[in-house]
Amino acid sequence: MEMQWVIWLSALVSSVLTCFLLDLTVKRKNKSKANLPPGPPAWPIVGNLLQLGKKPNESLWALSQQYGPLMTLSLGMKTAVVVSSPEMAKEVFKTHDQNFAGRTLIEAAKVNSHHESSIVFAQYGDYWRKMRRIATTELFTPTRLQALQHLRRDQVSQTIRMVFEKRGKTLNIKHLVFYEGLNLMSNIIFSKNLFDPTNPDSVELRNAFNESLRLAGKPNLADFYPFLRFLDPQGVSRDLGVVFKRLNNYLDVVIQDRLAARRKGVGLPKEKDFLNILLDSTAHDFTLENIRALITELLTTGSDTTTTTVEWAMVELIANPHVMKQAQEELEEIIGLNRRVEESDIDHLPYLHAIVKEVLRLHPTLPLALPHRADNSCEVAGYMIPKHTMVIVNVWAIGRDPKIWKEPLKFMPERFFNGENSKMTYKGQDFELIPFGAGRRICLGLPLAHQMLHFTIASLIHSFNWSLPRGMNYEKIDMSDTFGMVLKKAIELHAISTPRLPDHLY
Repeated sequence: MEMQWVIWLSALVSSVLTCFLLDLTVKRKNKSKANLPPGPPAWPIVGNLLQLGKKPNESLWALSQQYGPLMTLSLGMKTAVVVSSPEMAKEVFKTHDQNFAGRTLIEAAKVNSHHESSIVFAQYGDYWRKMRRIATTELFTPTRLQALQHLRRDQVSQTIRMVFEKRGKTLNIKHLVFYEGLNLMSNIIFSKNLFDPTNPDSVELRNAFNESLRLAGKPNLADFYPFLRFLDPQGVSRDLGVVFKRLNNYLDVVIQDRLAARRKGVGLPKEKDFLNILLDSTAHDFTLENIRALITELLTTGSDTTTTTVEWAMVELIANPHVMKQAQEELEEIIGLNRRVEESDIDHLPYLHAIVKEVLRLHPTLPLALPHRADNSCEVAGYMIPKHTMVIVNVWAIGRDPKIWKEPLKFMPERFFNGENSKMTYKGQDFELIPFGAGRRICLGLPLAHQMLHFTIASLIHSFNWSLPRGMNYEKIDMSDTFGMVLKKAIELHAISTPRLPDHLY
C-alpha cells in the first residue's frame, strides 16, 4: 500500500511538472513570435520574478530606464506589460480604455469567491457597471457629497477634539486618522459609529482590516503559477479566509440587525443610509453577498488609503517647516485664528491644494495601480499586446520621473502653486499625476477622498502646531516606506500637538 502511494504521488508530481514545462515552452514560443514590447531576458521557469525584489515599484522603474516606458516581463507563467510614462498611461487609460478595463485577478481576491461580488476586482461588464452606478449615485455625486457634509464635519471635529484632549502627549497620527476614516464610512453606511479606539473589539476590527490589506498585497507564488493554487504554498488564501470570516461575522450582525429593524419598522435611522439603499436593491438581483463585499471594500479602501496619505502629508510638513509655516499663514489669512476650518474654505486655499498634489506625487497610495487586463489583443505604440495580458501601471515611477519633474525627489508644493503645473489635477485627465488611476476604472471614491484629504490636513495644521517627540530631529526623520497594495510609511509617525486656537473652539 505504501509503495502504491509513492508511485501515485510520483506520477502526480511528474504530470504537474510536465504540464507546467509544456505550457512554459508554448508561452516562450508565442512570445518570440509576438511583437511584444522589449524587456529583460527571462530565466527559465521563474522568468523575471527574481528581479522584482522587495520593492517592485522601484525595481520596475530601474528596468524601464533600460527597456523603455512600455516593457514586457515574464512573471512565472504570466506575461505582464509595465507602463512607466504619462504617454503610455494615456494609451492604456484613454486611447484603449475599454480594452484595458478588465482585471487580472490575484488569488487573494478569489478567497470565499469575493471577486464574484466585488466592485474593485469585478471584470468590466454589466455587474460592474450596476455596482459602480449605485455606489456613485448614492455616495459620490456632488449632490450626495453635499448632503453628507455634516458627517464629515462631525468626524473631523471629533478628531480635533481628541487631539486637543491629548495635547502635549505623543500621538500616533496613523491610528488617529484611521478611526476617523472608518467612522466616517460607517456613518455613511450604517448611520452610526462602529469604531472606538478605547474598545478592544474595535481595535481587533481595525487590525482585521489592516491584515486583509497586508495579505492582499503580499507577493503570492500562486498568482504567477496557477497550478499552485490548490497548494496555497504561502498560506495567503488560508490566512485571508480567516480574516474575511472575522470581518464577515461582524458585518453580518450589523446587517441582520438592520433587516430585523426593517421587518419591525422600528429602530431605523431617520434618513435613509447606504445600507438601506443596498437592502432595497436586493429586489434588483443584489444578494447579501454582493452587499457585504461592497461594504467591506468601502470600509477598507475608504479609510486606509486616506489615512496613509494624511500620514505622509504630516510627515512631509513636519520635515519641511517652511512649507508648514506657509500653509499655516495661508490658513490664517483666509480663516483667521478665531474659528476652525470649514469644508467651504477648502476651495480658497491654493497652497493647501498644492501640498496635497505633491504628497500624492511623491507617495501615491497605490504605487502600482491594481493590475488591469487586456480583454482583447490590441496594438499600443507599435507593439502588440496579446489578449489577457496583465497590464501594470507604475504610478510611483511616473511621479518621480526626472524627465517630467524638476528635482523629483524633493518635496516642493511650489511646483503646483505657480507655473505650468498649477492647473494640473489628479482626476484622470493629467497623466503625469494619476494616483487614483484614470479611465473607466478610476478610483470610485476619489470625490470623497479629495474632500477628506484637504479638510483633515487643513484642520490638523490650522488647529495645532506639531513637533516630534523629544530627541528626534526633523532633519533626520525616517522617510522609508513599505511596499504592499498600499505604500505605507515603514515607521509610523508619532508627533506632539500644541493648540493654536482659543480653547473654546475645541
